[in-house]
Amino acid sequence: MSFFDRLKQLLTSSAKDRRNYWMYVRCDRCGEVITARVDLFNDLSLDFDSKQYHVHKVLVGDGRYRCFQRIDVTLIFDKNKRLIDRSIRGGVFLHPTEVEEAKAAYEQAMEAAKA
Repeated sequence: MSFFDRLKQLLTSSAKDRRNYWMYVRCDRCGEVITARVDLFNDLSLDFDSKQYHVHKVLVGDGRYRCFQRIDVTLIFDKNKRLIDRSIRGGVFLHPTEVEEAKAAYEQAMEAAKA
């Protein structure tokens, strides 16, 4: 296994990845697809009353097409760090199977807007 294969394996999510939770969102304003990672060991905060973990993230795209829309994401996990609830403002969640299609549609729309 080459160095790049090992690096790719480290950076991509697998079914056995218990440390990270990956989310994919699409901006409501421009349609940009943003990939974000939550480190389940370091990013979560424990609510002692409900015994649940939560995390709040504010996502912003790369700004390549001058859209700096803030996307607020809140995730709630149970005591075993399994996702039980999520909310989003300024975007929509995407299923991993929808990501490539959404990225292609975004790029196509941005190219059409340039012309």
